[in-house]
Amino acid sequence: MNKKAKILVVDDDVQHVDTVRTLLENVGYEVDYAYRPEKGIEKAKAFKPDLIILDVMFAGPPGPDGVETSRKLNEDPDLRGIPIIILSGVRKVLDLPFKLQPDEQWMPVKAFLEKPIKPDKLLAEISSALEK
Repeated sequence: MNKKAKILVVDDDVQHVDTVRTLLENVGYEVDYAYRPEKGIEKAKAFKPDLIILDVMFAGPPGPDGVETSRKLNEDPDLRGIPIIILSGVRKVLDLPFKLQPDEQWMPVKAFLEKPIKPDKLLAEISSALEK
């Protein structure tokens, strides 16, 4: 890798963000983060990441969830080409009996990964998404 790939992590779990940031920085990625989807969109415009890792559920005042945010990112001409990986525990929290899958219209992301995730699995998915 000639230049460090830039990754934006958008998640309201401070501890999770710190863990992912540390992992990614230790393997050579440049990382920025946001704790709210709206701030994540702002940071994406300024930071110009090569990839975004996005949660689905956010605590606090009502706002867009990660799925809606993935659509907003995909609709923005300046951000449209950035691969997005959703990393979320939503399926377990809501006890959904089905797996969530990327979909060009509803959830335009490269992968939907479930928390908790093993570091090597996350790194492999990031590498795969950056290669495409």
